[in-house]
Amino acid sequence: MNKSEDVVMKVAENQFNDELSLIDIVAFVKRNFYTLLAGILFGGIVGLVIAFAIPAQWEATALLRVGQLGSTGSTGSTGSTGSTGSTGSTGSAVEPSLQVVDRIKNRSFQNDVLKSLGLSSSEDDRAANNIRDTIKVKLEKSDLINLAVRGPSPEFAKQYMNAIVNEVITIHTKISEPTINRWQQELSSIQQELNQAKLETERLVKSLNGRTDSLSEKNFSQAALLSNILIAREVELKNSHDRKRVLEEQLSPARTFPTKEIGRIEVLDKPIYPKKSLFGLSGLFFGLILGILWCMLRSRRSNESM
Repeated sequence: MNKSEDVVMKVAENQFNDELSLIDIVAFVKRNFYTLLAGILFGGIVGLVIAFAIPAQWEATALLRVGQLGSTGSTGSTGSTGSTGSTGSTGSAVEPSLQVVDRIKNRSFQNDVLKSLGLSSSEDDRAANNIRDTIKVKLEKSDLINLAVRGPSPEFAKQYMNAIVNEVITIHTKISEPTINRWQQELSSIQQELNQAKLETERLVKSLNGRTDSLSEKNFSQAALLSNILIAREVELKNSHDRKRVLEEQLSPARTFPTKEIGRIEVLDKPIYPKKSLFGLSGLFFGLILGILWCMLRSRRSNESM
């Protein structure tokens, strides 16, 4: 027998073994059909029972926009996350978005949220661990922060989400308040200076008009001095008006605003966990595996007893 004939014989033998294996499988299924069917049904029922026994969880989601401290084009600065337009930077974030994501993942932040909810932060507390384990946070491409958390009911899920958002808002308010208060105080001080300068300018104008009525050398010298003072005062007024405009622009709602959620906190009508269909299919699969193992074990015992 040459080499080619040997190869043909091996191929034919492999095909025969494959056909024989397929025949064995079909015979195995026919012989144990009812046992396998019982295993599948039993597994599916167990899966559904487990799904109904596990406490349902609803998920609340929200989009969070980090607050901003305004800046203007006249400053020539660009905020860390602010967008650049024709007038320059619109502002800088109170806290970088990536840092906010890390803050929400931090355990101390989560413990503060639990305290605000009146819950224990103990490692053994089931409700606390459920909130910690189900908090999801990720940064979107638009710098918005996507938040999700689960609760035993739609109301609890929404309450948990409100607590998370409010905790972030509280922290950012503490960060931004000193700067905003300083700007507001400076704006108030400039307004007072402008009011006083306006009265003084009016007084100087009246005095100047009185000096120019007579053309004596002494009055002319005094009028020139008053004119110089008036010009200097007008320059100061212009600078104060410019600074006031900058501060008002910085404090405008378009440039300075608090951290807040975009839209509403959404909660799905149906629980997100457990998914009964997934548990049912998993039960069917494991029931089939157990049925096959049981049939193989029974067949082996039967062969050993013969």
